[in-house]
Amino acid sequence: MSSERAWALDPVTDTLSCLFPVRDPGPFAWGPQGDRVLLGGFRVHGLNADAPDLPAIATEPATFDWGHPIGLAVVFAGAAGEPEKRFMDDGRVERLTALPKGTYLQVAYHPSGLALAFVVDQGGEQAIWFSTNEGTDATRLVFGQGGTRFTSIAFSPDGQRLWWVAEHAGGYPVLHWMDLGHRSSFTDVWRGSPGTFAQDLRFAPAGSLKSVDTGTVCDDRQALIIEGGSATPAMPFENRPTQALGWLDRTHLLVEAGGCANPTELYSVDARGGQPVALVTGAELASPRTVLRNAPDTVPAPNSAAGQPPLGGLG
Repeated sequence: MSSERAWALDPVTDTLSCLFPVRDPGPFAWGPQGDRVLLGGFRVHGLNADAPDLPAIATEPATFDWGHPIGLAVVFAGAAGEPEKRFMDDGRVERLTALPKGTYLQVAYHPSGLALAFVVDQGGEQAIWFSTNEGTDATRLVFGQGGTRFTSIAFSPDGQRLWWVAEHAGGYPVLHWMDLGHRSSFTDVWRGSPGTFAQDLRFAPAGSLKSVDTGTVCDDRQALIIEGGSATPAMPFENRPTQALGWLDRTHLLVEAGGCANPTELYSVDARGGQPVALVTGAELASPRTVLRNAPDTVPAPNSAAGQPPLGGLG
């Protein structure tokens, strides 16, 4: 997004194309097939005859996620109240009234499109809930204790695991995952340094690569690439703030350097090594426009022998 126009850049050929004019880019979030984008006022702009064009609605969502694997709906929630779903076929909005009461801080669509995960705050206590894509059969999977906050949630691309970043009361983040077919425990993967804050968990389309952003204010922001239990800066020699915007493919991360009222540059960063490749200077807003492929078509059912979800919380 630049000069009130949306642009597309092929990072391989460097071909730049003007897509459409836009005055209010809002979240500028592409659907999972790259043929529709969510703009300001929750307006939806489609890029072909089969994609929707929907007008803005009176909402300011605090969190949202596109339906998968096509993008037939968007689930969103405001600062308070029940989550809602906007359908792309006719633009109607429905409340997901069967979900528990609380303030919804995060939402994630399962890659099959058949389930949802939420971070819900109820009286200052946060928990992660799991439901069908209609918001029914809600189950609490994990809850925090002692002031633990859940700053980001995401499903693995194969749909087998739910991942989340927990900001512990001791002042450090931890990346966890839970096997959706065995919901009685969870695994710690990576722990950040004391005094750090992590959010914006993003998965590469396949494989084991993930990214998070650390820092509590813009000037301290740094994009990290996580593989296994190790995290490394996406651009270790960059002095400007960096932010991971999403994955271009299974090994290349789109990273913004600068911002914070300063000029920005976009880079393609190869997680396997090599120098970052500069793509664009002066972009106001950017988001990967990639196509979801090989999405799962089922949600793992919990093993009846696995017991109940963890009772002790995250502490």
